[in-house]
Amino acid sequence: MPWESLLYLLALLCAGVITPGPNNITCTVHAVVYGKKSNIPLIAGMALGFVTIHFICGLAVDYFEEDSPVGVAMNIAGSIFMFLIAFGILFLGRSEKIHHFPDVVPKIGFKTGFAMQFVNGKEWAMVFMIMSIFLSDFGGGFVGIATITSIITSGGVAAMFVWSHLGEKIKSKTDEPGFVKNAFTILGSLLFILAVLISAGVL
Repeated sequence: MPWESLLYLLALLCAGVITPGPNNITCTVHAVVYGKKSNIPLIAGMALGFVTIHFICGLAVDYFEEDSPVGVAMNIAGSIFMFLIAFGILFLGRSEKIHHFPDVVPKIGFKTGFAMQFVNGKEWAMVFMIMSIFLSDFGGGFVGIATITSIITSGGVAAMFVWSHLGEKIKSKTDEPGFVKNAFTILGSLLFILAVLISAGVL
């Protein structure tokens, strides 16, 4: 396993977990309303979902050659989706509907955390691209998939706890004028930069 590949993977992991997506936004908003401890079962469900999605994507990437038409198509589709998410977040930041966190959101737990991974476009895109880029460097096959899954899942779970803690801390700031707009603009811009960096490496 080349050390530069590990460092690059960790860099993408860091960039991925600090940019907004269904998981971290859900953890943040849920913690704003119910407190960070309420997110423990939610994050446990997310973790199981992380592992499942990683193995699905890893097996697909391992089956198809990276340079095959299917492999290239997966990389391109993932890159395009990342750009769409970035633009969507920037657009949401300018929407009046998102300028305040909701005062009441449903309390959710393990099942929701697990199920939402299968409709999380950002995660599918990220994992497909990560597996396409790094699977061979980490040994390929089951070992490579398991290694990458362990690294990404550990980092992802840690990040969800950080976002949960952040949600509890920023509750008093969500009503400040421009707070949500500025936050979404910054995070959307970071995701756009991440999409550019990933695309440069896979296209």
